[in-house]
Amino acid sequence: MMSQEQYIRRKLIGVVEIRFKLINKTGLLIQSPLAKTTIGGHDIQPMFIVKNYGNITKDNQVYEVGEIEVPYIPGSSLKGRIRSLLEIYEGAPLYSSDNKIYIHVRDIAKNWCTDLEHALDNLFGSPSVDLSKIAKKNRDLYNEILEKYAPTRLIVEDIYPSTEYISKLLDKGALSKEAFIEEKTENSIDRITSAANPRTILRIKPDVEFKGAFRILLYDVDCSNDKIREYIKLLFTGMKLLEDTYLGGFGTRGYGKVEFKVISIKLKKPEYYETGNKQHMVDLLERIKLGKTDVETLLSKTNEIAGEIFKEIKCSQ
Repeated sequence: MMSQEQYIRRKLIGVVEIRFKLINKTGLLIQSPLAKTTIGGHDIQPMFIVKNYGNITKDNQVYEVGEIEVPYIPGSSLKGRIRSLLEIYEGAPLYSSDNKIYIHVRDIAKNWCTDLEHALDNLFGSPSVDLSKIAKKNRDLYNEILEKYAPTRLIVEDIYPSTEYISKLLDKGALSKEAFIEEKTENSIDRITSAANPRTILRIKPDVEFKGAFRILLYDVDCSNDKIREYIKLLFTGMKLLEDTYLGGFGTRGYGKVEFKVISIKLKKPEYYETGNKQHMVDLLERIKLGKTDVETLLSKTNEIAGEIFKEIKCSQ
């Protein structure tokens, strides 16, 4: 039986769901680990997956699309890129255990960034904590963890081409893998002899529309307008930084320019998960009189969005 001093509990008070479309404005490459044994032996190729789109209705006609190969953006790639941009933006301390790879991480066991109020770590996550060891070494820190610690707030899902984009491809009669990709040849030039070392790269062609969602889990320890605003603003800032830099490989050479279009932001209350009743789901963009929008607009409306969330959630007395 768990001892009283190790007892900890967190209550979920809401989930903020941000649904978006992401369009790659230039060729996109999130590299597949596969060797050059497929697609004509190209040196570098993007990640693809088989996804079932079922039936798509277009112009009163039903098309049986079923399973097709499509490019996708792993949630880990999207989350990791946004996090790394925010770490540099904030000037967060970077640590290394091998003097090779430096990253920011809140690792209490290693005494790396032990600030339990650090919003970046709260939002994006940090390593697990061994409470029994900490209790023996630092009782004050142990008590602070019991009071403030909570699981990772931000969930980022894998994202795939939208059904609307697949519907447009139906007009062209092209739902093969080749419909999503373009070939780019690049050269490394010897600075002395001018000898060329060409290679071919397959990348996702511009203007593919992906669709996905971010979800921010809010716990009882987050029950303040300031904390909610900080999490929301961090994510919006990270999205804008991504738009102004790049996603995936070779970004400094023009690859990976992306743009977000936010479709909806909704607060799902705990009651929604008990009943499935959409009356317990709050349309936050509607509340602040916005429709589909861009990231810049969301940044300017952060205070209003956070305020609407705080008004709706139930905090423990």
